Amino acid sequence: MEVILYILIFQGILGGFDVMWNHELKEKLPSKPSAALEQKIHGVRELLYAVIFFGLAWYSWNGLWAWVMAAILIIEILLTAWDFVIEDQTRKLSPVERITHLVLSMGGGAYVALLIPVLWQWSYEASYLQSVSYGYISVALSVLGIGVFCWGIRDLYSGIQLRKLNYSAN
Repeated sequence: MEVILYILIFQGILGGFDVMWNHELKEKLPSKPSAALEQKIHGVRELLYAVIFFGLAWYSWNGLWAWVMAAILIIEILLTAWDFVIEDQTRKLSPVERITHLVLSMGGGAYVALLIPVLWQWSYEASYLQSVSYGYISVALSVLGIGVFCWGIRDLYSGIQLRKLNYSAN
């Protein structure tokens, strides 16, 4: 399980770089009306990642809860695919952003592939969230979870405001 959590920490750090460098500084997505849908997708994905970071840092998801976590992962993967399509329709990504997204996708695939057997094993347990702790790994994931939760709220708000701008401009 610790390898999965280390990959998640890597995902959180690289995802933070992607948001700050590519989305905020280079593209300034929160101020572009054309990025309204992309910002909302980012916001929902970030909130899902907050659940993943906190949830795996402190709990094993037993029984039906394993299926809840699996559903969260599937929704996140589908949102990622949709995000790729929307990005290609609305803007030209820089080489740095393309490479960052590639590495994030590879990391995402790795942690999901490693997590599937764990979720399968958990699914055979009685249905409950069992408290666990991985020490500093759990703390690191919690810090990332707080950051991604706050940024998710912010991106959702940005997307909603940008959509209002789109409607008022038309």
